[in-house]
Amino acid sequence: MKFGKWDIIRSYLFGRILTTLSSETNPYLEVSLINNKLVLNARHINYSYGGLHKVFQKAFKEINISSRIIQDVLILGFGAGSIAEILIEEHQLKCRITGVEKDPEVIRLAEEYFNTGRFKTLDILQEDACKFFKTNNRRFDLVIIDVYIDHNVPKCCETHEFIRDAGKALNPGGLVVFNKMIYNKDAAASGKRLIKVFENSFENSNVIEIHERIMNWIIVGENPFAPDNSRFVNINS
Repeated sequence: MKFGKWDIIRSYLFGRILTTLSSETNPYLEVSLINNKLVLNARHINYSYGGLHKVFQKAFKEINISSRIIQDVLILGFGAGSIAEILIEEHQLKCRITGVEKDPEVIRLAEEYFNTGRFKTLDILQEDACKFFKTNNRRFDLVIIDVYIDHNVPKCCETHEFIRDAGKALNPGGLVVFNKMIYNKDAAASGKRLIKVFENSFENSNVIEIHERIMNWIIVGENPFAPDNSRFVNINS
């Protein structure tokens, strides 16, 4: 999408809102041009390509994502494709991506404004992330959980069952990466509980603290305990 000179100048000074709407899932969605870059926002937080983009850039650098063997990626809470861009275009990973996004309006905005069609190895599923693992039979090298309705994570995504199922869907040596925003005491308390869930679900887990306007805890789990994984298959098989 191309913009005129004055649109670009205005984007640096004030920003320019291109469209706003509401959906059954999200009370408020906004696509804006900020500093000559398109971003997707909810009412209180950035969904794609703003501060969230910087958070994952820093997180993947800490994880040293480029050094890992990653062929199959699952992104729960796909948004407009910010994480996919980091993996494919910035880190040059030759990976297949399955993006799960509940809101069809977010999927439409992502296609119309953010050109998600350029990701040739991307498959977007319109599905509730909370229900994804109930029917999933695939394995992934990287599972990213970035599921938000505005600034709230659905409670179902922070349960022991959900995190355990995410771990079961990993290939050997795979990672589960969970983005948890810490914006008040309640969020910090639920974040600490989530860390305990990871500690109980994975042989190795750690937390990366990233401050980008607000604090984000990037909780990482690797090598889950060995449950019965017989129903899982590699995507490429």
